[in-house]
Amino acid sequence: VGPSICHERHPISARAAVAHAMRPMTPKAAPPRMEVNDEAVPFDSADARQNGLEPSAPPPPWIERGQQGCDVDKLVVIPRRCILFTPLAAIACTVLMVIELQENARGVDFQQPLTDACEFRFAIRDTPFCAAAFKVNPMFGPSSEVLLRMGAISGDVIVKNGEAWRLFSGMWLHGGVLHCLMNVVALLGIGCQLERAHGTLRVGAIYMLSGIFGSIASAMFAPHVLSVGASGAIFGLIGAIVGDILMNWDLREKPCRALLWVCFVSAVQLLVGTMPLIDNFAHFFGFVMGFVSSITFLDRLNKGARCWHTCSRRCFRTLAAAIVFFAFVVGLALLYGIGGVDANELCQACQEISCKEFPWGCTDNGGHCWWTCDQMQNAPAASCGGEAVWPRGANTTQGYVDLTCPPRAGGNASKVRVEPVDLTHWGTDFLGELCKDHCASR
Repeated sequence: VGPSICHERHPISARAAVAHAMRPMTPKAAPPRMEVNDEAVPFDSADARQNGLEPSAPPPPWIERGQQGCDVDKLVVIPRRCILFTPLAAIACTVLMVIELQENARGVDFQQPLTDACEFRFAIRDTPFCAAAFKVNPMFGPSSEVLLRMGAISGDVIVKNGEAWRLFSGMWLHGGVLHCLMNVVALLGIGCQLERAHGTLRVGAIYMLSGIFGSIASAMFAPHVLSVGASGAIFGLIGAIVGDILMNWDLREKPCRALLWVCFVSAVQLLVGTMPLIDNFAHFFGFVMGFVSSITFLDRLNKGARCWHTCSRRCFRTLAAAIVFFAFVVGLALLYGIGGVDANELCQACQEISCKEFPWGCTDNGGHCWWTCDQMQNAPAASCGGEAVWPRGANTTQGYVDLTCPPRAGGNASKVRVEPVDLTHWGTDFLGELCKDHCASR
């Protein structure tokens, strides 16, 4: 390695750097001292030649030839940290998924006929499990009543019953086995990469902040819809990868291509999230929170030695931390209606984040839309049933509706009669409106 090697920093592992530093040499004079630490391993090949030291082996593969005229090459040691949080989070999601299936079978007599709430039944060592019918839950999971009882996110329940703990519990529950499997695979693939480079505490903090903020956004913009899943936290880790690429741009071989690829994958996932029955509020706001919080928590692996480098890092970290704090304050204020401001009134276009008719610009009247968002927007907080009754005969439009409101935590489903009701437009959308008006407040 001669003086023409550029002084760019190349990422290597600590073990490889130590092995390179301790390689045998042919001394012609007293060898200079070389220190190895967690920051960097400087290796000046020009000084080695001037002191009469010749390498007895060719340069290692991580040293690449750069531009001519450089006289020093430096090696950046990226410590490989222990991975702890990511596997524990994946195990927690998996265990809770098993508990959900067990809870769905509680009180069910397997000798009785199958029901929609418990159609797929099986037992492991005399422990019963069951999943709801696909028409109730296409993800092979429990009924919505079980999810609500176990801590699913519902803005109405959080605000009216004071159950803020759902903002935390909902990010560990999943709608079904397929939902859990997809999220666990994504979590292991993304989380391990970040945690290996930046450590457990940093990645764990980003995961928790992104997941909780995604839950706040979901409960704030869709208070009548039931939501579960770790997708908001996982999208936060994807946002953190974007922040990691920007902060450690000089350590990547092709940073521009990596950034474009991550942004492309994120954009595709967010566009898919505009389909009905997908909580894209948690995805989008979790991604944003993950990116901003990564500036606060992730480390700059190639730290500049100059004062302005340190000052700029601290300024950006402080600004990002202030944005995170302000976002949580505003989100909670909108969720609880402090000041009488409603989130959907403040940002009417935000509804299109979670659901958008496709193809874009289509109208349902012409029958050209692949899907519409009316059913999603009118959905109740959980499965809500209702039966319309015309007491004076089917020829009149006046009657009443017997609603079956979903159970609250620790309770049972409740019956509500709404009368008189104009049943001219009776249907799924009309039932959803009645459920929102008369079940959410109970």
